[in-house]
Amino acid sequence: MTEETRALTLEPDRCSRHSVGIHASPAEVYRALTDPRELSRWFVSEASIELRPGGPYRWVFGEGTAAAGPDALVSSGEFVTIVPQEYLRLSTPVEGTETVLEFRLDPWRDGTILTVSHSGFPGEESWDEIFRSVDQGWQSEVQVLKLYMEAARGMISRSRFHEASLPGTAEQIYERFTTSAGLSSWLADRAAAEASLGGELLLEREGRPAIRGRYVVWDPDRFLVMAWQEQAPSIVRLWLEETGGVSTDLSLEHRLFAPDAGSVAPFDWEAALERLRTPR
Repeated sequence: MTEETRALTLEPDRCSRHSVGIHASPAEVYRALTDPRELSRWFVSEASIELRPGGPYRWVFGEGTAAAGPDALVSSGEFVTIVPQEYLRLSTPVEGTETVLEFRLDPWRDGTILTVSHSGFPGEESWDEIFRSVDQGWQSEVQVLKLYMEAARGMISRSRFHEASLPGTAEQIYERFTTSAGLSSWLADRAAAEASLGGELLLEREGRPAIRGRYVVWDPDRFLVMAWQEQAPSIVRLWLEETGGVSTDLSLEHRLFAPDAGSVAPFDWEAALERLRTPR
């Protein structure tokens, strides 16, 4: 009787991959990805780069992520492959594991198709939350870059963060951000919304400029990203986590663009979220 040989089965690595069309040339998008000054306007609070194969990079997610000083999140690694205006490959350690980050730029009509791939994440369950966070991050950061290149070039960005525990399920809270009736119940006097990826929204508020926007990331009941056009462009990201089926924890980031730090005009989310707790 022969013993059956059993091979060790490993979960496959996971890859986060997202593409976006940007109305800017490959050269302009490449500069936004590799110039420290440009990176600090839309992506990080501080960047240092040696743009050569084997050259190190260091990204500091500080003031823009409400974690300045010693608590700032720092990502560092090195460039592996560089094809100017076409392709970047970086080695990027995440939680002690070596991952690969790639940026591909393809000409597209009057602009560029940018594809970001971040691979090498283990498939084990213990990595689920880390991978989900990274995936949501890149899914929305490509939209931030698109907004910057098309509507906010040369401006700076600042983020404001808000948290709330809200009565209701994640599905109910998501609907209040994505339907005309839901938005009218707490965020606007009148609202019109097309509840789908790419759908447009309009928020009309008495005595204040209307806000026009679009849903640019759509992950029902978990994650939502809106691009807003008010007096200045901005990105609203929100994360939902249901707690016990009777309430939902909401985390919201509003990344605002402005010509300078003194011109940043935060939205009054605290009052708005208080209305969301008790919609009219």
